[in-house]
Amino acid sequence: MSVVESVTAQSSSKEDDARARLLAAAGPVFAKHGFDRATVREICGNAGVNIASVGYYFGDKFGLYREVFRMIRGQCNDDFPQAMSDGSDLEAVEAQKQIYLQVHHLLSRMLARDDSGWESQLMMREMNHPTAVFAEMVEESFRPHFERMMNTIAALSPADTPVHVLEQLALSVVGQCLYYRVGSGVVKRLIPAERLATDYTVESLAQHIAAVTIAAAQGGLAMQHRESLSRMSIGPTAAKSTIDLNEKDNSNKRSGGRPESAAPPNHSS
Repeated sequence: MSVVESVTAQSSSKEDDARARLLAAAGPVFAKHGFDRATVREICGNAGVNIASVGYYFGDKFGLYREVFRMIRGQCNDDFPQAMSDGSDLEAVEAQKQIYLQVHHLLSRMLARDDSGWESQLMMREMNHPTAVFAEMVEESFRPHFERMMNTIAALSPADTPVHVLEQLALSVVGQCLYYRVGSGVVKRLIPAERLATDYTVESLAQHIAAVTIAAAQGGLAMQHRESLSRMSIGPTAAKSTIDLNEKDNSNKRSGGRPESAAPPNHSS
């Protein structure tokens, strides 16, 4: 290696190191203060670099903020690589296997996170108080999983299944997985420890959620039950009718058993 090549390599190494230190320092600061209240001065101080470094490497504070999210996404993809089909053009048996793999992957990612870590705190902060990064986060992180799940459920469902039903089934999968993360404290209170250890592993939960989803999708059972429920006297309309009847009954009691619109009996004759 020539002297020029050696100096260039050392310069590149220093730049990579400064950039990496900025990203490592920025994450916890953004998680603690949020984008608006976080300062470039604090981030650069923690990273041990000049304030101008943010503009040099990332353009501005928002460019640094966006790159932190990309770093989190990249790390998550490295930790939980996807070895799954995109869900399209699957045979029924293969679709069942793919549903299980997708649910297992989703649960593994969710349950492996440490809520006390700055990464989780930053993600939650962005979801509760979204910036322009939120749209990219949804499109790059969430939509691919969602569409893959929808395609796989569609492969299990009748061809005429409405899109909104496929969407709701896919979101139901996400909701079930998410509950075991956000509701873990409740689950630990409800389920004895010995059963938690044996029957609530990632594998067991993935099998359960996948089985429920397959049962709902195959043969259009979810649609059949929806139609059956829509024919029953339940729901907001029925509930309103029940309230109206109760109000009428209470009104009759207040008027001595007579409807309020009825004229009082004539005792003059």
